[in-house]
Amino acid sequence: MSISKQPLISASPSGLRIYFVPLPSPGHVIPMIDIAKIFTKHGAECTLIMTPLNAARYESNIHRSGLHLVTFQFPSDTGLPVGCESADLLPSRKLFGHFRRVVDLLEQPFRELLRVNPPDAVVSDSFLLWTAVASAELNIPRYSFPVVSCFALSVERNLLFHRPQQNVTSDLDLFLVPGLPDQIYLTKCQLSETTLPDEKLIEFFERALEAEKATTGWVVNTFYELESPYIKHCERVTGKPVFHIGPVCLSGVSKEEIAERGHGKELAAVSERLLRWLDGRPAFSVVYVSFGSVSWLPKAQLKEIGFGLVESGVPFIWVVGGGDESDDVADEVSAIAGDAGQVVKGWAPQLAILGHISVGTFLTHCGWGAVTEATAVGKMMLTWPLFADQFYNEKFVVQVAEIGESMGAERGYIWGEEERTGVLLNRERVAEKVRWSLGPGAESMRKRAWEIGIEARKGGGKGGSSYESVECMMEDIRKHRGQRTEAGVHGETGDQH
Repeated sequence: MSISKQPLISASPSGLRIYFVPLPSPGHVIPMIDIAKIFTKHGAECTLIMTPLNAARYESNIHRSGLHLVTFQFPSDTGLPVGCESADLLPSRKLFGHFRRVVDLLEQPFRELLRVNPPDAVVSDSFLLWTAVASAELNIPRYSFPVVSCFALSVERNLLFHRPQQNVTSDLDLFLVPGLPDQIYLTKCQLSETTLPDEKLIEFFERALEAEKATTGWVVNTFYELESPYIKHCERVTGKPVFHIGPVCLSGVSKEEIAERGHGKELAAVSERLLRWLDGRPAFSVVYVSFGSVSWLPKAQLKEIGFGLVESGVPFIWVVGGGDESDDVADEVSAIAGDAGQVVKGWAPQLAILGHISVGTFLTHCGWGAVTEATAVGKMMLTWPLFADQFYNEKFVVQVAEIGESMGAERGYIWGEEERTGVLLNRERVAEKVRWSLGPGAESMRKRAWEIGIEARKGGGKGGSSYESVECMMEDIRKHRGQRTEAGVHGETGDQH
């Protein structure tokens, strides 16, 4: 493993240098880049730490934004196929637990970087527990980016502490999650620990609680107007400040940044084709459908979705993950839909599509990044969670924020065992819900989502809640730097500023 030779010279107006360390997975890397861009705009010098393949995937977005980059070689001879440096490239979902443990091997070069070139702060993915320990040993403040919402953090924490799921016998029996600002009911089959059956998952959550002790605060992709009760709840139960700086997708303001977000210029033709198609559709008439970058659905379920969209009679853009079986379904549905629908294989410019005036509804898996993108542009959601924290997010969107309608899936897919579960919702349900979401019955929900979008955009502007939260975190970093300077922490390495 090696560290790139790119120099790290502080030239930022604020004098603050921050390292950003994402988990190698699109749903984690993309918002981390957005966060780094936000702090750059506030005057910090921001450096992303990635592996070569991930750096190449997001290179144009990184360099356009004035971000610095350090690369660590991805560990080799670990049992993973060559080139699998990102979770979405794994040939089997069952390899994710092993993948996460291989990523932990990046701890040593990270420690070396901190020793040779210490920053003023580290912002790292909550999955990367070793970044908390390594930073604390050098008295460098580490801020944890959990990827999820404050609501999901609160739910997961209370499930771990109180274990109410142990008091029910059936996987479909509802139980109350105690200690939350709202009455939230879940079932066993909707829990992260059920849909992500890594035998070490509970152990990981327990280690994460231990790592909290070495964590300075939380950096969360949310905004005060959306999640204020749960922001306060997280601060109260963890004893750590929550810096709510979202929606982070609003960090890119140019059309190029928005169109290339999450990818590069090589797919510009896809963006142009889809946006041109949307230009020819009436306002709020299109449903956009995507289940995220790492979701996998059985072929039978893909068919029900595709034919349900066609039968709805609603214009649609449907993003289908890559793979031989999904390609077959995509081709079949595309041929039947004709110009009434656009079926996209692999990647689409999600934020640009959601922000287009022709899109009225987003059918989503409820990954938190997708939820914040919908709120940023004021679009209501049809929720269809599949695994991990997604059922928690559905509860928030439907019950708390009231900006979405559930598709009605009672259970998700167990990670790596999707084919065994088969079809969860049929084409009739898909067609019915899609039609409803763009009709008069959903008008009040669409209006509320639009109003939330206005609040989201205000929050990121100067003087807004998210803007001020970034400033508060910058001040917190300065405070810690002052304390370290007084204590002479840098020692023989000297002050880097």
